[in-house]
Order: sequence, then C-alpha cells, then structure tokens
Amino acid sequence: MEEFIFAGVQTRSFLDAYLLSGWHLDPYALATVCPLVAFYWIGHARMLRTIGNPAVRAGYERRSAAMIVAMFFLVVGLFSPVETWAMVYQWVHMIWHLDLMVAAPPFLILADPWHEIRMGLPRAVDRALTLGYRRLAALPVAATAGRLLTSPWIAVVGFDAAMWGWHIPGPFDWAMASQARMEIMMFSFFTTGMMMWYVAIDPNPNRRHEGPILRVFHMMIVSMSCMLLSVMLGLSSGPWYSAYNALMGTVRTLPLLADQQIAAGILWVFGAVPWFIAGVVTLRDWLNDDERGGADITDAFRVFTLRHVRSSAGSARY
Repeated sequence: MEEFIFAGVQTRSFLDAYLLSGWHLDPYALATVCPLVAFYWIGHARMLRTIGNPAVRAGYERRSAAMIVAMFFLVVGLFSPVETWAMVYQWVHMIWHLDLMVAAPPFLILADPWHEIRMGLPRAVDRALTLGYRRLAALPVAATAGRLLTSPWIAVVGFDAAMWGWHIPGPFDWAMASQARMEIMMFSFFTTGMMMWYVAIDPNPNRRHEGPILRVFHMMIVSMSCMLLSVMLGLSSGPWYSAYNALMGTVRTLPLLADQQIAAGILWVFGAVPWFIAGVVTLRDWLNDDERGGADITDAFRVFTLRHVRSSAGSARY
C-alpha cells in the first residue's frame, strides 16, 4: 500500500494524508471566534422565539444560513489541514489566504450577526459593553479613529497593502519562519477582507454607505490589484520565496516555479474575479434602480463629489 508523508508522519492513504490528518485546535481562534459563534446562536434562538411575523422570521433564517457557510470557511481556515499543507505548497497557502480574505468575510457580513451576538450575551456583560462603547465613542480621538477605520478608502488601501505587502518575498519568508508571524499575517488578511467586503455588500441600511459609482470603483481597484499580482507571480522566471526550499525533495513533490504558477492562477480566479463580479452586480442593481426611478444619476454624482460636505447652522451659506 502506498504511503504518504504528512507533517513528518507516514499515513497509509491519500485520504489520511490530506483530509484526516493535520486537524488542530488553534488556541487564539478558540479564545476569540468560538465564544462569539456560541453567543450568536444563543441570541439567534432567543430572537426567533420573539418573532411572530413569518416574513421577518424567514429573513433571519436566511441570514443564519449565511452564518453557517461563514463558519464552514472559518473552520477550514483556522482548524483544518489546509494550514499544515500551506507550509508545504504555495498553492495551498494561496487557498488559505483567500479563504480568510475573500470567502469567509462576505457570508459573515450577509449574516450581520452583531445584534444576535448582543442578544446572546449575559445582560450584565451587554450593559457593561454598551456603557463602555458609549464612553469611548464620546471621545474625539475615538470618533476620528472610527471614521478612519470605516472609510472605504482605508479599506481599499488596507486590503491592497495586506495582499501585496505579505506577498513580497522578504515579508513572506519572514512570516513563514514563525507561527506567531503567520497568525499576524492571517489576522491582517481576515481584517482587511472584512473591511473591504463591508464596502461591497453591507446589507444594513442603517449604516452609512458610499454611492454605487464609488463602490464599483473601489471593487475594481482591488480586483485589478489581485490580477496584477497574479500576473507577476505567474510570469516570473523564477520562484519568489525561499521558505519552501527546505522541504523540496522530502515532503514536496512539485517544483517551486510550477507551485507558484498554480498559486497565481488560484489568485486570479478566486481573488480577482469575485471582486469583479461584485462590482458588476452592484452596477447592474444601480442601473435597474435608475430605470425604475429609484435612483438618479445626478444625485449619484452629487454623492460622489460632495459626500464629505456637511452643512449645519452657522456654516457658510451657498
């Protein structure tokens, strides 16, 4: 029977090597993600008991389905053998990046779980957190920081900085040398992915959003950025990273350059294309609203050019 070497351990089958071995419990993920997920489902159950309208109830159930999909991608990214094999093959590493940066965030945002998480918290904890948030939000520095962190331009810059910064050979090899650095890399991917997907598909109408033209522009920027990086990786005459050299000829069976080219193709298809599709859908919906009279192109351009202008009593008159 053919044997496979996985993380230095011989296994008896392909299934053992790639799917059954290598599962692990990340203590940081267990301490941060798992409690929030538990509070979400507790709050979700409490909320459904209070809803009598079937249409509203169906809406929350659809959101819970999105939460289940998001949980699947988070389990793949945080606990599955993908992380272990990402230390062996670059194309698996790219899947790991995109799982946390492109796959999990949109479903988590569609689930919009924050109200259910609050309902699942003990009342004393919820009151303490609410009071602390109000006090923090009253500080001018905190208000300024909040505006910066929720700015779509910061999301675009952060996403591209994380994507390009960590894929430069030096930082990538530096991160691969330490588990703690890998955690920092993945945290930055997930955080900037969440920020950018909020720009693209945030479903909550009570939050401030940019106009559709600017949203499409933002999505095209990150799509083209991912595409450019994939082209540079794929057309390079040699491998970029030295971190995989140590395993060549032992665990690795794929040449470094071929591995990099496969990773480039994955980045193109699953990194650049989703943002392009999201931009096209946003543009289509805006044009459909315009045809039905729900949007006006003059107002759209006014939002685009004057979105930061605020008038108040005592301000300059126009």
